[in-house]
Order: sequence, then structure tokens, then C-alpha cells
Amino acid sequence: MSGVNKTKIRLIRLQIGCIIKLARLKKGLSQGELALLTDCTSTTIGRIERAEHSSNWEILLLICDQLNIQVGKLFVLKQKNDLLSIVKHIFQLEQKLTTEKKNYYIELTERIEKEYSLFE
Repeated sequence: MSGVNKTKIRLIRLQIGCIIKLARLKKGLSQGELALLTDCTSTTIGRIERAEHSSNWEILLLICDQLNIQVGKLFVLKQKNDLLSIVKHIFQLEQKLTTEKKNYYIELTERIEKEYSLFE
């Protein structure tokens, strides 16, 4: 067996979204600004960051190019604590932290914990 299952795919999708969001925030870009740079929509950027759907490789390449992310590293699953650390860093960088966003980060952390418990 190749070692790839649906849980691992969900975790990698979450990881991709978190890595992209962290890099975007570090560069001080909004989703709209990144969308303009990559010729896609801010909705697409948001969906990728929230792991709501799979993105095509062309968009991921464009995003990674703009954010100086090595695309291959997106697909190597990190340890649970490393991914949770990325989420914590994103939370710290958030400029417009509403109650809704706070709840989102709590739910994201719980989702990561749950997916890793299924994977391990």
C-alpha cells in the first residue's frame, strides 16, 4: 500500500492551507492582493486556506511562487505539533481577529487533532 489514505489527504489539504495562509500573512498580503498576483479570485484563496476544496496544481504553483514556498514541501505531511504551531503563528499574525475568526481557529485546532487521531 502506498501509505496515502483519505485521512492523510485531508491532513495535507489542511497543511497546505495553513502554510499558504502563514506565508501570505507574513508578506502582509490580503487574500484579494494574492488573488490579483496569481490571476485567481479571493474566494479561491480563501477556500484553499480553509481547506474547503482541492486546488489545481497550476494555482498552487502560482501561489507558491508569489509567497516563496517550495511547492514540494506542501505535500510532505508535518508532525501534528508542527502543524498546530503553524496555526498558532497564524492566529498571532491575524490583524482582524473577530469572535468568528477566534472560533474558526479553535475549530481548526480541534479538526487537526481529530484528523491526526484517525491517522496515527
